[in-house]
Amino acid sequence: MGEHTGRDLFRHLVADEADEYLAVMDCFTDLLLADLSADDIAASCARRGVALDIAVVDARCRSLVRWGNLALTSGGTDGGGSHRRSTPETASTDVRARYRPTPAGLRVHREAGRLLTTSDDVRGVARESLRCVADELSRIDELLVDDGSVPDRDELAARVTALFAHHRLFADSVADFYSHLAEILGRLEHFPDRERADVVDDYAETKNLLLDYVDVVGSDVERLAPLVAGRLDRMGPRLDLLLAALLESGLPNTVPDRSPGRRRTDWDELAQWYAEDAGPRRMREAAASALNRLLVRTRRITTTAPGFSHRADLLRLARWFTESSDDQAHRLFAATFGAFPSRHLLLGPDETDPRVGAGTSWWRADPVVVPVSLRERGDHTSRGAVGRLPDSLPGRVRADELARRESRRRSDAVAELGAAGDLHGADLSPEALDVLLDVLAAALAGHRTTDGPVHMDDPDLGLSLTAEPGADTVVHSPAGDLTVHGFSLRTSATAPLDHSAVAP
Repeated sequence: MGEHTGRDLFRHLVADEADEYLAVMDCFTDLLLADLSADDIAASCARRGVALDIAVVDARCRSLVRWGNLALTSGGTDGGGSHRRSTPETASTDVRARYRPTPAGLRVHREAGRLLTTSDDVRGVARESLRCVADELSRIDELLVDDGSVPDRDELAARVTALFAHHRLFADSVADFYSHLAEILGRLEHFPDRERADVVDDYAETKNLLLDYVDVVGSDVERLAPLVAGRLDRMGPRLDLLLAALLESGLPNTVPDRSPGRRRTDWDELAQWYAEDAGPRRMREAAASALNRLLVRTRRITTTAPGFSHRADLLRLARWFTESSDDQAHRLFAATFGAFPSRHLLLGPDETDPRVGAGTSWWRADPVVVPVSLRERGDHTSRGAVGRLPDSLPGRVRADELARRESRRRSDAVAELGAAGDLHGADLSPEALDVLLDVLAAALAGHRTTDGPVHMDDPDLGLSLTAEPGADTVVHSPAGDLTVHGFSLRTSATAPLDHSAVAP
C-alpha cells in the first residue's frame, strides 16, 4: 500500500463523488472485525437506498485504500491459514479482494458524519457538566486512600473516563457558544446594510444568549472552577498511584490512543485549564468583550444618527416655552409639533369640485386618500431596498418548450386525420379526436342547412373536412366513441399555411 499523509484521509469529503465515498464508508460503521467485498458493499448501499455499480464501488474503494481510509485484504488464505494482503495495483485483477476500514479512516468518517448531521442552531453551555467534573473528582479522591491499598480499579477507570468526558463536553460547548455569538455580533456590525427588523431580532437573541452565559460565568464557573482546581492540586501527590491502578485495569501498553486520563500529560492539561490564568479567565474576558461589543451595537441601533443627540434642542425648546406668553406658547407649540388646522396640503382630487371651496366643511367634502408613508411617517420617501425583478428567462424557456410539445402533438394528430380518409370505423388517438371535434364544430357552426355537403378547410392546420348527408359516422378512440348522426365524414391533408413567410 502506497504512502499517504494524514491529510489524505479527508480527500474523499471534498471530491466530486463525495456522496458515493460516504455511502461506501457507511457500510463499515456497524461492523466489527469484518471485511467486505465490492459485491457486499454494493448490496449494502442498495439496502440503504443508494444504487452503485460494482465497478464504481471497486474504484471508490481503491481510492479510499490509496488515501488510507480503507485497507485492502484478499479473500483467500495461504497455506498457513492467514489472510493474504494485496496492493491497490492488483485490486482490479483479484476478484476476491476485500476491504476493511482503518482506525483513522473510521474515526474521520464518524466525526464527519456528526458534523454533517449537526444543525446550525446554537446549543447552550453544558453547565451541568462542570458540576459533574467536580463530583467525579470528589469520588476519585475517595477511592485513592493513603494507606497504599489497591483501589477498585474498574470503578476508578469509570470515574476517570466520566471526568474527562464531562470536561470535554463543557469546553466544547463553550467554544461552540462563542462561535455562534461571534457570528451574530458580526451580523450586527453590518447594521446599515440590513433591515432594521432583522437587526432588532439579532440584537434580542444576542442579549438573551449573553444574559444566560453571564449567569453561567457568574455562578457556576466562579464557584466551581476554584473547587476543581483545588481538588486537582490535592490529587497531585497520588497521581502516580492513580495512573498505576488505571494501567493495571486496562489493556497492555501496546494499545495506541488510550482513553483520556491514562497519561500524566492529560492531567497536567486538565489542571492548567482550570487554573486562574487559563480557562475561567478566558471565559470572563470573552464575556466582557462580547458585552462591550453589544453595548456599541445598542447605541447604533437606538440612535438615528450615531454620535448625535437632541438633548440640547429639547432644553432650548423648554427654555423658549418658559420665556413665552400664553399666545406665543400656543404658536410655538403649533410650529414645533405641526399642530396646524386640518387642511388639504398638496393633496386632493385630480379634478376639483367647484362647489367645494376653502369654507366647505370636511363633513360634507369628499374624503382624500392619504398615502400610508405620508400618514404614518410624514413624508413620501420610500423605505427599504428596491426588490429585484424575478428572472423570467426560465419561465419563457419552459413556456416555449411546452408550446413546442403541444405543436408537435397537434401536428401528429393532423397527420393522423389526413391519412385516415373515411372516418367511419376509424380508430383515432385522443389528440386526433380532439382536433376532429374542433374542426367539426367549426364546420357545423357555419352550415345553416343540412341539404348539401359541408366542406371545411383549415389552412393553419393543413386539414380539409367533408361532411356529406347520409349514414351515421362512428369513430373509435381510447377516450370514447364519437357518433355523428346523418353525416358521412372524410378528411384529407392540405398544405398548411407558412406563417414564417408573413412579415411581422
